[in-house]
Amino acid sequence: MKRISAIQLNGAKQAKQEAREVLAKTHYSINGPMPSSISLSVLDRKVKHGYDLRFEEAFAGMNYVLAATNNHFREKFYDSLSIGKAQILGVSFLQLMATKESLKYLTPEEVAGVSAVSFSDLIIRLPFANEVFEGCGMGGDKGFGSEDIAKTINASTLSSLVLASLGIPVVKHGSYCNTSALGSTEVIELFGAKTNFVSVEAIEDLFAQTNFFYADAHWCKTIHDLSHLLMMETINHIVGPMTPPIAAETTIHRLMGVNEKVHPATIAQAYEILNQKGFQKIGNAIIVCGLSREADGVDIKDHRVVKKYAILDELSPYQSVVAVLQNGKYVDTFSLYPEDFGISIKPEKIQVPSNQEQIHQANLKALKGEDPDLADYLAMNAALGLFVFRYLSQKDAITPYGWGSRYALNSSHLQACFKECRQAIEKGEPYKLLQKYVKLSNQ
Repeated sequence: MKRISAIQLNGAKQAKQEAREVLAKTHYSINGPMPSSISLSVLDRKVKHGYDLRFEEAFAGMNYVLAATNNHFREKFYDSLSIGKAQILGVSFLQLMATKESLKYLTPEEVAGVSAVSFSDLIIRLPFANEVFEGCGMGGDKGFGSEDIAKTINASTLSSLVLASLGIPVVKHGSYCNTSALGSTEVIELFGAKTNFVSVEAIEDLFAQTNFFYADAHWCKTIHDLSHLLMMETINHIVGPMTPPIAAETTIHRLMGVNEKVHPATIAQAYEILNQKGFQKIGNAIIVCGLSREADGVDIKDHRVVKKYAILDELSPYQSVVAVLQNGKYVDTFSLYPEDFGISIKPEKIQVPSNQEQIHQANLKALKGEDPDLADYLAMNAALGLFVFRYLSQKDAITPYGWGSRYALNSSHLQACFKECRQAIEKGEPYKLLQKYVKLSNQ
C-alpha cells in the first residue's frame, strides 16, 4: 500500500509521519464530499479583485493543498495530477489566502471552507466520549513586547490538564512551537509523555484511565506538511487548531485561542457553519484573544483594532476578547477581565523569557502551584474552559449589566470556576494526573 504522506519531513516531525503511516494502513478512509471542479485561476482572480470566497470556493482551493500532501486523496480525486503539479497548485492557494489574511482578513465562510477539507485528511477520528472538552491555540502570539520579548506559560496545554484532573473528558490538540520557544507538543514531550501512538486501542485505554489525550497535529494529519516544507507563514495556524481527530458525531466543547491574524468572532462563526454542515458537532465554545494594556476602551468588534492590540492567544492579564457559541450557534463577542474571575493579575509576574528551559520550569511551577502568580494565571485560563463545559449552556451564562442592552459572561460562575481550578492546583491534582499520563503513555 502506498504511503499516505506525499512529502517527507525531517527531525521530530518525521517521527510523527511514521506513526501516522502505521495508523493509516488500518484506520484511514477518505470521508467527506467530493471536491468541486473550480479552477485555481478562478479563485485567484476573484481574490485579487477584492472579493471574498464562498464556502464552496474556499473548500475547492484547499483541496489542491490536500492533493499535494495526501497521496490517497490525490489518487482518488486527482488521478491525472502529478505530485509536482499538485504542490504548485497547493502552494499557490496557501500563498493567496495568507496574503488575503494579512492585507485584509479571512471571512467565516473562508475559514470554514479551508478547515472542512482537513477533516478528510484526519488519519483517525475517535469517539472519545459522547462529549469532550477540546482546547487549542493558534500560537503566533506577540508576547509582551519588552526589549527582550517576554512570553508566558503554555496556558492552554496546562489548562487541559487541570480540567482533566477535575474529571472532565479532555482532548488537547496542538503542535510544535511557532513564535514561542515551546509549543504544546514540546511541552508534553518535555514532561516525558509519548506522542507518537500507533495503536488506537492504546489511545482508548489511555483516555479511559486519565480522561485525557494529547493529539499532535502532525501525527494525525498530512495537510500541514506543505507549509512546513515551505518554511513560511501560511493559513496553517487556522486549519490545524480547527480540526482535532475527534469523531464528527462527538460533541466538542471548545476553548480556542487566536492570534492577531484573525478575529475571535470569525472563528466562532466558522464553527457555526461547520456544525450546521455536519463536519463536526459543536456544543459550547469560547474563542479568545488576549489584548495589550493599551486596548482599554477600544471597539472589540473591529477586526483592525483587535489585530493592532492582540498579544496572546489566551487570556490576557489586561483585557481579552471572547466570542461565544451556545449549542453550536454564535451568540456575541464580549470583553473579559481578570476581575471577572475575582482576581487581579500582575503582568510582570507572569512574564517568562522566550527560552525553552525557562518556560518549561515556569510551566512546572504553575502546574504544581509553586509560583502563586503563575498558578493564578493558569487557574484563570482553566476556569474559562470549565465555564465552557459546565455553565455556558445555562440560561444565566450570559447576564445583563449596567444600563441599556449590555451583556457579559456571568461573573459568579466564572469566579466559582476559578476557585475550583485554583484549589485543584493547590492540591496537586493536575500534576498527579500528568505523572499518571506520562507513565501510561510510555507503556
